[in-house]
Amino acid sequence: MKLSGLSHLLVEQLVVVSALLAYLTGIVSVRPQPSPVDDHTLFDGLLRKNASDKFVDKTVIVIIDALRVDHLVRTSQTLMSHMQDLMKGSAYGYVVRTATPTVTLPRIKSLVTGSIPGFMDVITNFGADELLDDNLIHRWVNAGRRIYFFGDDTWLKMFPKHFAKSEGVFSFFVSDFTEVDRNVTRHLPSALSSDDWDILILHYLGLDHIGHLEGPMSSLMGPKLIEMDRVLFDIQKGLERKGHKYLVLVCGDHGMSDAGGHGGSSHSETTTSALLFSNAFKYIRDTEGREVNQVDLTSTLSFLTGVGIPEGNVGRPLSEVMSQFDMERRMMLHHNAAKQLLSIAHGSGLSINHDSANLIFEEATQLHKEVLKKLHKDSTEHQYKEAEAERVCKFYQECQKQASETLTSKLQSYDIPTICTSTVAVIMILTICVWRMCTGAVLSDMINGATVAWCAGFTLLAWLLSCAATSNSNICHLQRSTPWLLTVTVIYIMLMISQVFQARIPSVPQKNKSLDMVTYFLLIGSGFYSLSLLGTSLVEEEHQTIYFLVTSLHFCLILKLLSGSSGSSGSKLHERENLLFEETYISQTEELPLRATKHSDGETFIQKLRRSPYKIILLLSISVTLSRVMRSWNSTGDKWKHLEDIGDGIRASGPSILAFVVLFGLVITIFLFSQSCLPLVLIVCGCIFGRHFHWRGESYNDGLFEAQIAYLMLIILFVYGLLKAGLVTCKAHDSKSQMLSDVYDPEEDKISVLLKYSHAAACLLCLLLQRADNVSLISLVFLQNYIMSSVLCKLVVHGIITKKMAAVAVNWLGYAHFFYQGNSNSLTTVDISAGFVGVSSYRPVIHGTLIATQTFGASFLTYLNYLSHMISKDAQKERWQQPLYVWWTIRLATVSLYLVNVTFQRHHLFIWSVFTPKLLYEGAHLLVLCFLTAFMWSVEKICTVLEVSYRFE
Repeated sequence: MKLSGLSHLLVEQLVVVSALLAYLTGIVSVRPQPSPVDDHTLFDGLLRKNASDKFVDKTVIVIIDALRVDHLVRTSQTLMSHMQDLMKGSAYGYVVRTATPTVTLPRIKSLVTGSIPGFMDVITNFGADELLDDNLIHRWVNAGRRIYFFGDDTWLKMFPKHFAKSEGVFSFFVSDFTEVDRNVTRHLPSALSSDDWDILILHYLGLDHIGHLEGPMSSLMGPKLIEMDRVLFDIQKGLERKGHKYLVLVCGDHGMSDAGGHGGSSHSETTTSALLFSNAFKYIRDTEGREVNQVDLTSTLSFLTGVGIPEGNVGRPLSEVMSQFDMERRMMLHHNAAKQLLSIAHGSGLSINHDSANLIFEEATQLHKEVLKKLHKDSTEHQYKEAEAERVCKFYQECQKQASETLTSKLQSYDIPTICTSTVAVIMILTICVWRMCTGAVLSDMINGATVAWCAGFTLLAWLLSCAATSNSNICHLQRSTPWLLTVTVIYIMLMISQVFQARIPSVPQKNKSLDMVTYFLLIGSGFYSLSLLGTSLVEEEHQTIYFLVTSLHFCLILKLLSGSSGSSGSKLHERENLLFEETYISQTEELPLRATKHSDGETFIQKLRRSPYKIILLLSISVTLSRVMRSWNSTGDKWKHLEDIGDGIRASGPSILAFVVLFGLVITIFLFSQSCLPLVLIVCGCIFGRHFHWRGESYNDGLFEAQIAYLMLIILFVYGLLKAGLVTCKAHDSKSQMLSDVYDPEEDKISVLLKYSHAAACLLCLLLQRADNVSLISLVFLQNYIMSSVLCKLVVHGIITKKMAAVAVNWLGYAHFFYQGNSNSLTTVDISAGFVGVSSYRPVIHGTLIATQTFGASFLTYLNYLSHMISKDAQKERWQQPLYVWWTIRLATVSLYLVNVTFQRHHLFIWSVFTPKLLYEGAHLLVLCFLTAFMWSVEKICTVLEVSYRFE
């Protein structure tokens, strides 16, 4: 087998991805294993009522996706007037605190199981599987209850055979916030008039979709909340007309950030509203918006509906609601809840406050037994008995509190063998990469089959020994993905180790050359950047570190040029630049962001700017100015994201200013890509403008038609690039074939031409997916890419910086461009609405691809632009492939350090709110480089292999 060049790098990247996936499988939530305590004999002959009797006949659960606290429970507005009136004496209102991640799937799991799902549920949020853990839905069905469900189709995927009647709506089609709720509400009249159900679940998505599209302060929020209030009013009146004892729970699955998204750990995302009201409630004790945990709702619903608590429940019943039960039953329910929590703690091997909870439980149980005996012997002195019963409940509640708090904070397991094996594997691959880069070693292209067999045999032996030592690890279960992922990784590492001993190290004499200021700064800056990710606050504010490094890099390069342009060394540098410019640059004008033809005379403006250090300094000054503007465009991070930014000002200025800003960005884009088939570029830019602004009237302003036309034009642009590269040849017998010719030299390198058009198409696609206020920002990113790629390539040609250091500088720019868009290390900033641009139906793969393109497109295009610029200068593989290895090594070093950090910090308070989301983002950035390598490999292969000729007779 032969692996060389990008093929080898691509295989290495896939192996690291396998190791990272194996690592993530090692971070799992504990599946609680209750250790039940049989204490029924304590109450033999004393219980006169069945604790499992249901309290109500009909239960309605209304989930309003992304309902914020200030929408209902704590608000100064009266948008949900009926619900707010109920809270004044007819309903219990709570502030519900949810765990991270604040996305729908894990929050539904938490609500029905009472457990806290792991962070890996974020990955499966787009494709929910059937829920097998013990939960309320299972228990209701087993108890013979008929369940109706209408709303988010995530429920139908989790419970495919549990609902007597159901209809789902697509949860991720965020451009729809009207029909998605109407399709739920239209089932209400028939459901409320029927007695053929016991549980009715409604999950409304419109509020969440408005938040994703326009934010929580949108003018559409008020009407939507009024609509929800009217729905709840109709539900209450419909239930009262039937005369049944009913319970209605209104709650959000999670909150909504001030930017409109969710998934992070901010207060507005992890808190939501909940309201319980029932005609069976005798009196309402004012809760004053008391804060409770989301898992507390599970055990409360279990008791009110007369089914047992799910085995994995770690919540405790709401004391105010429990006060609605009579004295004897209330004590028994609290006893059952405390016993269930203690059984999970014992089964999970957790110690709760030095076992004080066990002592409290034993004391409460004895007191409970004495109170029951007194009730049997003497029914008088009711007030005394009530006080004693209340005391028993207080003991049980204290026991529940201690157990619940311990379980919610510590019930997390880690597969240490899997985690350590994955981490060591990634570090070993990093070591090989660093050795290869520092020594310039050339590994053999050929891999002997016998060597692969020996490596596989050794891996099998290592696996058997691992299973003998740790039989409970995921590594030992062949039906799981972990052992297979690690097998691929270990075999590759052993092959590379064997290749290292056979490697050929070039004997090129190294010049004794000390490192200059720029090199020192890039190396030290990269090191400090990686180390900064070990702190939670620096992870949350990572963009500040990157902004500082990028700005400092500009000034460092300017100082380098100023110091080099003075004195005799400056004169020599200037002479060398002029000589090399004549040899290298004058003949290569096609890469410039101005329309120039092979018949053009003279030099373009940017060519002239490059002809002296002072003019390069001017370009660097323009670039650093662009950086300053772009960093103020979108506030991000955690501490200062609430501050007003340029984007906020543009949105608040009205449609006219917004349209002008979009046009400004599109003009820059047209200027930059005028060489790449200008008519197609103009059509795409027109479609981008039409997607955001009216031109066919209000009723047609969904942007669907414009976006689909833009997609078609981008495909045509890529095909046109194949034609221009000579990979597809059109031959005709008349002069019309001359129309396909372009102004450029037909001897241009195929890879360079194809990359030019591919890069243009990718840039326009990224621009199409942006919000209106971000169009100009991305255009400025494109402009900075052109400037810095040109400057860095020129500095490399003249020996001012090395190719590797230029690649490091581009890597910093890629980081900065990711944050300029408003992204962060929180899932909150992911713009889900980008996944539905030009898509009229639910297509998970397409949605995920578009979301990823919008989120990471700026970074990807920064890398691609630099490679395109390099190849236009020098198409030798060894030279333009080097930046790919540099970027890969840097990213691998960061990932390795972070894997070690997460391993040691796995019990940290912010492991799920800071460290784990950052690890997911690091994995995503790793995949960006994998895709870049795969793309460049594909382009290289296409240009090498594909030669198609179409003949038109």
